[in-house]
Amino acid sequence: MAKEEVKSVTILQSDDDFGGSPETIYGKSPKSNKKKKKKQSKGLSALEKSIFKMAKMNDKASKEYRERHEKSNRKKKNGWIKDFSKNYSKAMSKMGGSGMGTMGIKLFE
Repeated sequence: MAKEEVKSVTILQSDDDFGGSPETIYGKSPKSNKKKKKKQSKGLSALEKSIFKMAKMNDKASKEYRERHEKSNRKKKNGWIKDFSKNYSKAMSKMGGSGMGTMGIKLFE
């Protein structure tokens, strides 16, 4: 058998019939794994949200284009170039825009 490393040892000490307080005698307690507070100015949070949303939409559109590109290549010779405009416009519609130049994002609501 492989040796497993012990991360922590916790003892439950109880004065009453039920419950008690856990005490870690070895390792780190689960409380020490708190998520750190995000360091960011409050004024930038709206801008960050919109930019992150745009990045997610770009990921979705590029994934859609790649899938359509590969499908066109499998179907016919030089299929990616023949179907480029159709594949590109359908991928851009997934992004929320209507094609070239349109981002489909609101910076200020």
